[in-house]
Amino acid sequence: MLLPMTSGAPDLSRFRADFPALARLRRGRPPIYLNNACVTLRPRPVVEAITRYYEAFPTCGGGRAEGVRHLHSWFGEELREEEERAREAVRDLLGAADVSEIVWTRNTTEAINLVARGLRLEPGDEVLGSEGEHNSNLVPWLEVQRRLRERAGDPELVVRRFFDLADDGGFDVAKALAAIGPRTRVLAVSHASSLDGSQVSDDVVRALARRVHEVGGVLLLDAAQSVPHRPVDVCALGVDFLAFSFHKMCGPSGMGVLYGRRAHLDALEPFIVGGDTVADTWVDAVEYKAPPGRFEGGLQDYAGMLGARAAIEYVTKTVGLDQVRAHDLALNAYLTERLQPLECDHFWLLGPRDAAERGGVVTMASSVGAIVNAIEREADERHNLMLRKGMFCVNAYLHRRHDRTGTASNNLRASVYLYNTEAECEVLCDVVEQVVKNPLDHLDDE
Repeated sequence: MLLPMTSGAPDLSRFRADFPALARLRRGRPPIYLNNACVTLRPRPVVEAITRYYEAFPTCGGGRAEGVRHLHSWFGEELREEEERAREAVRDLLGAADVSEIVWTRNTTEAINLVARGLRLEPGDEVLGSEGEHNSNLVPWLEVQRRLRERAGDPELVVRRFFDLADDGGFDVAKALAAIGPRTRVLAVSHASSLDGSQVSDDVVRALARRVHEVGGVLLLDAAQSVPHRPVDVCALGVDFLAFSFHKMCGPSGMGVLYGRRAHLDALEPFIVGGDTVADTWVDAVEYKAPPGRFEGGLQDYAGMLGARAAIEYVTKTVGLDQVRAHDLALNAYLTERLQPLECDHFWLLGPRDAAERGGVVTMASSVGAIVNAIEREADERHNLMLRKGMFCVNAYLHRRHDRTGTASNNLRASVYLYNTEAECEVLCDVVEQVVKNPLDHLDDE
């Protein structure tokens, strides 16, 4: 039985029936899914939209945002209309100026790689990020650094630079602004952390955009952990590029988006080329399509586009992003209030102390790996409660901060979304309390 909400969260439990996975039982118990920072569950409207493509018009083509085309194909025309609607839905979600600024990708990682590969950077140019970036917003830039080092013949050439976060892992705007210099061509930062949920406020993003534009650079926002949870307006924020994935927003896997200001997309070299990226070819030449078509090589995930649109409509219209945001914060406040008193020399929470600065993420850490192992195991085996253990693709930051204490990988993340309840959070807190207060009763050889 669900307990009544007591922490000020809007009661979104009425939406739980839309998620088939929540109706499953194991050993007579339903699942408790608190791994939403990785992948969210999918509601029926999304599953039905994906299925509709395969059942109704399973063909190739689509409009590719190149204007109205009369394909003289029954299925093709229907698919083109659906693809255009999906791209328009993304434009509206992000507040973009035009659908031509929306590029379909497989995920956030591919979107950031499109920018890293496509920018015409030269030796001496610098890419700036925080010490806490996700691997998807770090490794592409290290690859840029590797290529420019080879080009310059200088193995020590510094291209990717970083600035420190605050002591608690929060975003330090003063350090970020101070790090932007005359050679900064790209500032690539996360809008919200996948490690501890630390948020970058809209005011800070606007300040970063103004500063990097003053030196002739561009701002790329890794919004994988923000777009699914709060309203994001790219024009109001002043960002030049933004990337996110639908699998964190009740949508299909393998569907992501790169937003780019049209002028920047026009200047970006295509990365994956061939089928459907060209206007025409000759035996010795190629004419590429205008954006976004030049960046969308080969047969696309048309079913995923329908699912993406359904996910946007579900999260923004059926539920509402403001409701999602308030729900996340209230559940995090509840978790934090219960878990912070348990902190001790072998257990603590990562990130800012104020739950409101961590969105819907609570990450627990320990000096003893067996403790987080025990919490994860007890939660799963006794309550079907799913968490995420590990380094959450922010290895570099965790190595830098915690290798000396041997705790870099001893992290366990709980992340909530619109269908989670306070009762589910209470189950987690009870498990954590039992293990932390009596660790020897729960440890094994794992």
